[in-house]
Amino acid sequence: MQTTAQILRAVTARAAAADDESVPEIHAHVAGWPWRFEVYHPGLRKVLPAVMAFCSAVIRREQPRRWISLLGPSGVGKTHVLKQAMACLQSAAARGVWKIPTATGHRGPQMAHLIPAVDLNDYRAARDYAKYDVIYVEDIGSGAALDKGAGAVMRSRIAELLQLRSGKWTLLDANLYRREIETEIDGRIASRLKRDGSWLCEIEQEVPDFWDR
Repeated sequence: MQTTAQILRAVTARAAAADDESVPEIHAHVAGWPWRFEVYHPGLRKVLPAVMAFCSAVIRREQPRRWISLLGPSGVGKTHVLKQAMACLQSAAARGVWKIPTATGHRGPQMAHLIPAVDLNDYRAARDYAKYDVIYVEDIGSGAALDKGAGAVMRSRIAELLQLRSGKWTLLDANLYRREIETEIDGRIASRLKRDGSWLCEIEQEVPDFWDR
């Protein structure tokens, strides 16, 4: 089993050996972040390059602004991984490594971690969160656990938020796959998961719940 350190060395080595345009170099802050992937499900080790590339692109303010999506079974650690990515970006902002340019200089980035069933109860919330520089939407399929009426409202608000996040840095996870998102939430959202070079990582269905042992 590869450790996080081994995966990091492999990722940085590939970036260094490849053409700069095909594989952008991992940002120094991201490469130096204490990622801990081996403490989660081994099935998630393969997503580290995508997570690091996303964080590097955010810090560099690359265009177009894209999404990263971790989709698959529950209990494998998708939320833990994306929380680490948010912590890495928050650290970059606190250290002044990542700033948002303004007409008069720079400002600190606005970030938010949303749980739809809690944070989207207000019908105005989607438009408020659409303005943030980076958001992490945890479990976009959460409306499926609600009753028919409430679930439809929640799915509608999630779809509205994600449509408004088109072209903005966004992290999300779901216990659904892309095809299920297309049928259960919104086909337009499913199509955006890979648009403009966004990172889409689907964990195999065969991967068991890490904690069910």
